[in-house]
This record gives sequence, structure tokens and C-alpha cells, in this order.
Amino acid sequence: MATCLRLGVPRNSQRHGFSTTNFGTSRSSIGIASLGFRYKSTSTSGEPRKSWSDTLLLPKTSFPMKHKDIVKEENRWRDRTSTEFYKWQWENNSGPIFVLHDGPPYANGHLHMGHALNKVVKDFINRYKALRGYRVNYIPGWDCHGLPIEHKSLKALGKSHLQLTPKAIREAARKTAEEAIEIQKKEFRALGVMADWDSPEGTYRTMDQDFEIRQLRLLQQMVEQGLLQHRKRPTYYSPSSRTALAEAEISWKDDHKSTSVYVYFGVGKDDMSSALRKQWEKVGNGRELGLAIWTTTAWTLAANQAVAISSGMEYAIVEQPGSDRLLVVGCDRLEPLKELLGELKVLTTFGGDDLLGTSYDHLFWNSSQPKPKVIASRHVTSGAGTGLVHTAPGHGQEDYDAFRQALGSDADTAEMRCPVDDLGNLTEEIASWTKGGDVASRLVGKSVLGDAVSAMVEILKENGILLKQDVIHHRYPCDWKTKEPIIIRSSPQWFANVEAIRPTALRAIEGIDFKPPQSKRRLESFINGRSEWCISRQRSWGVPIPVLHDAQTGEPFLNSETLDHIIPILEEKGTDHWWSDSVDEFVPESLKSTGRQFRKGFDTMDVWFDSGSSWTILRDKGFKADSEPLADIYLEGSDQHRGWFQSSLLTRLCSAEKGQAHTPYSKVVTHGFVLAQDGSKMSKSSGNGIMPMDVIEGGKDKKKEPAFGTDTLRLWAASVEFTKDSHIGPTSLAMAAENGRKLRNVIKFLLGNSQRGQQPAPRLTHVDLGLLDRHILNELADMETDVIRDYEELYFPGALQRINTFVSGALSSLYFEETKDILYCDEATSSRRQAVAAVLGHILYRMTRILAPITPHLSEEVSHQLTEKPEGPSTIWTDDARKWHLPDVATKMEPLLKIRQYTMLLLEQARNDKALKTGKQAMLRITGGDAATQSLMQEHQQELAQIFSVAEVQVGKHSNQDEVKGTSAWTYSNEVQLALDSTAPIHLELVPSPKHKCPRCWISIAEESESLCTRCEAVVN
Repeated sequence: MATCLRLGVPRNSQRHGFSTTNFGTSRSSIGIASLGFRYKSTSTSGEPRKSWSDTLLLPKTSFPMKHKDIVKEENRWRDRTSTEFYKWQWENNSGPIFVLHDGPPYANGHLHMGHALNKVVKDFINRYKALRGYRVNYIPGWDCHGLPIEHKSLKALGKSHLQLTPKAIREAARKTAEEAIEIQKKEFRALGVMADWDSPEGTYRTMDQDFEIRQLRLLQQMVEQGLLQHRKRPTYYSPSSRTALAEAEISWKDDHKSTSVYVYFGVGKDDMSSALRKQWEKVGNGRELGLAIWTTTAWTLAANQAVAISSGMEYAIVEQPGSDRLLVVGCDRLEPLKELLGELKVLTTFGGDDLLGTSYDHLFWNSSQPKPKVIASRHVTSGAGTGLVHTAPGHGQEDYDAFRQALGSDADTAEMRCPVDDLGNLTEEIASWTKGGDVASRLVGKSVLGDAVSAMVEILKENGILLKQDVIHHRYPCDWKTKEPIIIRSSPQWFANVEAIRPTALRAIEGIDFKPPQSKRRLESFINGRSEWCISRQRSWGVPIPVLHDAQTGEPFLNSETLDHIIPILEEKGTDHWWSDSVDEFVPESLKSTGRQFRKGFDTMDVWFDSGSSWTILRDKGFKADSEPLADIYLEGSDQHRGWFQSSLLTRLCSAEKGQAHTPYSKVVTHGFVLAQDGSKMSKSSGNGIMPMDVIEGGKDKKKEPAFGTDTLRLWAASVEFTKDSHIGPTSLAMAAENGRKLRNVIKFLLGNSQRGQQPAPRLTHVDLGLLDRHILNELADMETDVIRDYEELYFPGALQRINTFVSGALSSLYFEETKDILYCDEATSSRRQAVAAVLGHILYRMTRILAPITPHLSEEVSHQLTEKPEGPSTIWTDDARKWHLPDVATKMEPLLKIRQYTMLLLEQARNDKALKTGKQAMLRITGGDAATQSLMQEHQQELAQIFSVAEVQVGKHSNQDEVKGTSAWTYSNEVQLALDSTAPIHLELVPSPKHKCPRCWISIAEESESLCTRCEAVVN
């Protein structure tokens, strides 16, 4: 029968291989049988067939498809692929130095998946650079100081910080950090991270003495440049941590609940500004007048020192129903206030400037002090409240700025109220401000984040000045570590003047490369959003700020002279010495001669200053000129724009000469967060947390949580677009494992067929390559070029997808499939087989290098399969991909591959109709086409049957059904249009081969039934 196949979208007719989609999205796979691993005959015809099986050159390799214990197997190659390779590349590579500087993770607990993604992506970059001949410098570090470690060590001892000396706290915290570092170091090594893990110089710790001394000398540079200031001002303060916080150490709770109050501040006739008095006299009729203020922090009323208004706003004196008192409110707030205070009748309106100079009275102001006044401030808006802002400069940054501006030259000597202690409780100071009674006693000792608010509300009610009480839900700052609410509290702190270096910082950012590009705006916004950086902390576990204070006046002494004296002592004896020894040792002679008595300050430096100064390691190594960026790449999570990226840039600029935009890095790379498979945040409480070591070694229940090994985890990391948030779970891990299995299958085929015994594969230069051989080499070169580009651009999912596409398509579906006959059935020394073996050996060599950045254990295992004892790391990747770019071959193969595509459709139809089992039983007749196509097929006539996967190809003869009448049971035909404008279509006709199936190679090319074909006869004999 004759069948005409309708044209349509070609279906996948491959017998083996991957789909061309990302790994894990297809059920197709390379099976051992489909790759031709016929280790025993499947014949039913008796002994003769078995003897032919024995004559085949079947694949031989000890490379397993799967290891029984993947953890044990990868451990075999761990040191060689990490520590040994790191040392080897540094000593032997001759290319430029490449520096990826490690942002130190916090030395606390086991690694989570964010750590794993971070370190593995860094390792992709480092390995790729090392394989390309660069000398890679990568020094992993740990951030060791700070309150969480201090708290953890105290918890382990069952003590509070009040029960131990600072030295004892520091000893306990150091031990806690050291234990965590050893745990994390072991886990980083299990991730396959390349570094010098064994030597002290190979890693850094911010608690190491040499690190701390570099940090202190950096502090001295800032002091000498006048960038450090000591003053009392409001800062974020965490009662739960008992320390000041920088902006980078706070997080925000969007639905915090607070009690808000509207309060009456009375204004006497004699305390009014002349302009306000005129307005009041017109409408007041002798009634009392007061300022209506609003606050969400009722406890700060004890620290009120002014009321701020906007000069550009209109204000009104209003009458409140049921009250003999009049109120001053902003006109723009009248409608919202009516809902809270009732119908307000406007008696007169006036500009904000008319209020300036007015004094007022409140509960926390007695006759011994000048009354507080109304001041102007730009931060007052009509968006909330009453238009008059309660101002407590000791508890608010905007209040502080407005108050100082209003006082002008008197600002530095003005008292700044801050009646809150380190525990967050109101202090006895309140008693000196009140008019008497029990107001102070009812407030002192109460928590400002707790019962102080309710106590204040009751006092306001009893004194008749509470206009309204309300509960609001709003955004509120919290301690980044403890997650507890924080306050703003004035205390003596050390500040770095960011405003002085901001223009230089913004200019420096212009010269930095950012990935993704939009992250540049984030860093700019954080730099623009801060004028100073509070670098002091009130904790024991940290690098001391070695300041001397006058014992009587409290005056601080921190200058070049004192630091020149103190730092060498700490360099010799260690920073613990600052807490344990007498102050006299640290006082330079010039201060001793003054006769003053001194005490030491015990503030420590912000941990962001610690990690932010880690670039000094690179500076001291001298890899780059001081004016150049010290590192090629800084790579961390997106939260580090406000943290390490920023602190590193600021400390670097603080140490440079004024105006010099010296940066610590030339490229900033940001990765997203790792989420659960469903996109939710991973957490232990939700039961969706996945730990890296559980992925590698398996969980408690190995059936539910199998051991995937390191390379599988790394394949997952390579598959995700790390600059965005990524997902991980059982599904994505199974996909990564399947991808690894497919790669191993391909490598097994390459190993099993490219070598015979101990004989390596022939060299490409020593063999006669056919068209299909040159085609796969060209495809390999194209793939390798694309992968190199993606590696350079840090686009690892693109590289992995390109590798998988090549493996599943050109390599397995075409080249493997169509060369198996040559590999298994040709004579071992035949020129065709030698050529294919050489090509497979070359592909194996290149694939080993291409995969090495992602799967180093697999690549090393393959290297040891090729050579029993490789000399030095055998995965150095030299760039000779372009040698096998063969555009002329691509031009020739394009029409042939299109013909193959339509031939596969014909074969599929024939198989579906049960006309044949394999293309090796069919003959393909090709007629038509233009002269160029005819010439091409005549030129490569001997290879067409292999390319088109049939037994025989006839070219140029017209189809003649009479020729096969009586011997041909079926015909399938089609036409191929090689180009849209082609006027000479090609006619394909698939018919049964007129010859017989060879019992050895199973191709229908034998002249007689049950006889060997000519090729097989020659090989056997």
C-alpha cells in the first residue's frame, strides 16, 4: 500500500535522549538499552546469534550510573576539588588575579539554604575563573561579634550579662563563635566550595586579633579626618537588646498597634504671641485657649520641649461642643478631627507664623524652668494629627533637628530631655519637672513599651487634658534580630559623618557595575537616606572603641595621639586587655601630665563596621593599586544594600583622601531569597524548611528525604535565576537529580565507547572525520561558546539549559544514535570507528571542563576514569572552542537535517502502522531538489544512510512503483520544501529495503537471508 504523510509539526521520534526543555520537564531519558549497551544477545534463533553478539565492540567502563553511597563517593574527591585545586590554581595559573571577596556570614548555627545558594554561586564564579587560567583569590570569612552570639553564650551558661564580667562574657562568646565556625566550615566544604580551608591565612574571622587591629587603625584614620563625632542625640534604641541600633539593624512591622492621644496644652494670655493674642481677643471672650496636639507615643509627653507647626499652613481657633475651652488646630485637619472630637466651630483663622513665639504649659513643666515654645518645622504636614506636632527632641530625629534649628547658637548647650533608662523604663528625672503631686511616682520605673502608656493616659484624664484616646494600626520599627519594638532615645554615641562623604559615595557608585542593574538604585537610596552612622554599641562582645573619658566631666578623648598609644598595646596583648587592665596603662604621658583622672569607655563598634572593614585584608595583600577597586566582585543577598555593601563602601571612602572615590569593589552582585516550593517563606514552624545538609546527606527518614549529594544541590543552584527569589522543594530537587542522572548516562556512553582498555581515544588530528563527525564538533563548539558567554555573564541557568539542549538534541538524538552501528560493529581499527572514538573522546574532554564549575565532583570522577593518577587538577579549561567552529559544515547540514526531520516522520508513521520496527529495515529514495542539493547529496552519498537513519539511500532516481511491485508491501512518501522561495521541492519515498537483515548488525543490507553483510563478514573473518 502507498501512504502519503500529511505535513505537520514534527513529533519527537528520538529513541533516546533528553527533551530540549529544562531538566525535569520531560519524562524522556537515556536508557542503557537505548544507548546500545547490549551486554547479551536478545536473539531467539539459537547459538549462532550469540556468537555474533560476542563479536561486537560493546561499551566497557567501570563508571557507574548511580553510586550506592553518593556522600562517600563525593568525599573521595572533596579535598582534591576544593583545597588542593584552590592551592594548585594559585601556584600554577598565569592569568590575572581575580578577587571575589566573601561577605562574612554570621557565626551562629547551621547553614540554611540562603547560605548554600550564596556560597555555591560564588563557587561557580571562582571555579570558572580558575579553569580559565585566572589566579583566584577567595578567602571565606565569618562575622563573629554582636549581641546574638553574646546572648547565646550567656544562655548556655545560664547567666545574665549582669552576673559576669565583660572579660568572662567575651571568653564565652568567643567559644560560641568558634564552635559555630567549625560547624559552618564543615558544611561549606560539603557544598564543594573551593578555598584554602586548612590554613589560618585561608579564612578570616572578625574576632581575630589581626583583623581587629586593622579595624582600629581604620577607626583612627576616620578620627584623623574629622569624620567621627561624639554627642548626645536620638538614635534607635532596642530595650530588648539594650543597645543603640543603626538604620540597617531595624525592620518594620506593618500592623503594629499603638495608643494615640489628643492632648490639650494650655496657653496663658501673657504667653501668647502678639498675633495670636489679637486673634484670641476677637473671639475668645475670656475663655481658656490651648494647643491641640497628637502623639502615638504618649510616654514621650514627659520629654516634651516644644510644639512644632508649619509656617505655610492655615490654623484656626475652634470651639468644641460642651467645653468652655478653645482649641488651636490646623484648618486642613478640621474634617478628620470632627469625627474624633465632635463638631468644631471655627471662630477665626490665621497663618502658622502667628503662632511662633507662643509659650504653653503642660504637666511636666514647673515654674523653675522657662516655658516651652511653638516652633516652625518643615516636617509638619496636614496628613495626620492636628497640624500641631508634639516635639520631644530626645526621642525623635525630626524633633531633634527642628528643636536645634529653632534654638540656633544655643542648641549645643540646651538640655535635651530623655527620661528613659537602658531597660526602657521611665526615670526619676521626671520628678524634677512636674508641678508636684503623684504624677512622677505613678510613672517612674514603668516600661515605655508597656504600662507607662496606660499610666500616662490615666494621668491625662485625671488632669482634664485628654481630648481623645484612640487605637491605631501603623508601621513601626523593630529590632532586626529580636523582632521586638524599639524606641528612639537620646544617649551619648559615636557617629560617622556620612553627610561629609555622601557626594563622593554617590560619585563612586557611578563607576560600579551592578547585577541586576536596578540594585544600583537601592544602594543609592540607602546612601542618600542617611546623614550619619551610629557606630557605637553598648555590649561587651565586640571591638572596643578605645576612648578615654575625663573621670569628672565625662569629656571624651579619642584622637591621633591617644590611638597611637593605645592601639600598639592592644596589638601586643589583644583587645580583651581593654576590659581587664587598669586605665593608667592606656593614658599617654601627655594626658598623665595634666593631673586629670581618666576612665575607659566600654562601647564597642557596630558589627557592620566589623564586616565593612574586611576589605582591609585585600588592601594589605596588595593585589590592586590603592586607587583601584580592591575586589572584582562582592556578591551577597539583596538585604546587604543597607548592610555590608553600604558599610564597605563608606569605610573605604572614610579611609581615602578627601574626595577620592576609591571603592572596595568594581562589581556588586545581588541574589534573592530562597523560598519554599510554593513560594512561601521557609521556616521550622511551618514545616517547610529545607537544610542544605539534609539535601546532601539525607534526612532522618532516607526514604522521604534521600541523600542527593552535593552535585545535585549545585545543579539546583545552577538552574535558578539567582538574582531573583528562588524556590526549592522535593519537586525541584527531584528535577535536579534527574538532570544529574542524565548527564551521568551520557558520560557513561562517552567513556564506554571512546577508549578500548587502557588505550586513550585517538586524537582528532589523527583521524579522517566524516560530515556527521564534523557536524557534532561544530555543535559542541557553538554550545561551548554560548556556555562561556553565560558563565561570563553569571547566567548559570542559561549555561545549564544550553548544555542540556546540546546533550539531548545534537549529541544523543543524532550523533549517539547514528554512530552506534560504527562503534559496535566496525573493526576496532577501522578509520570510521577511529574517527567516532576520537570525536567522543574530544566531547568527553570538553564536557568535563564545561561541567566542572557546576559539578566538580562528577568532573573529577571522570578525570580519574580517564587517567588513574592525574597530574594536578585535570579540569583546566583552555579556550580552543573556536578551532572547531565549522560554518561550512553547518551550511551543508542544514538541508540534510531538514530532510532527516521529515524522514523521521515517515519512519514514525511506518512504525505506527507496524510496517517496520526500525529505520534500518527501510530504503529512502530522494528525488528532485535543485542542483546544489543534488550535488551535496552526491558528495556525501556514503554518509546519507547514517544521517537519515535508514539502511540505504538512493539519490537522483525517479520513483518507480513498478520496481518494487511484488517485493514492496508499503510506501510512505512526502515532499520537503527546503526554502520558502524554492521552486524545486525534494520528494522522499520510504520503502522496504530490498536486501536482507544482517544477523550481526541488524541492518537490512545483506545480500542473502541469514547471511552477514559485507562489512560484518570482513570484521568477523
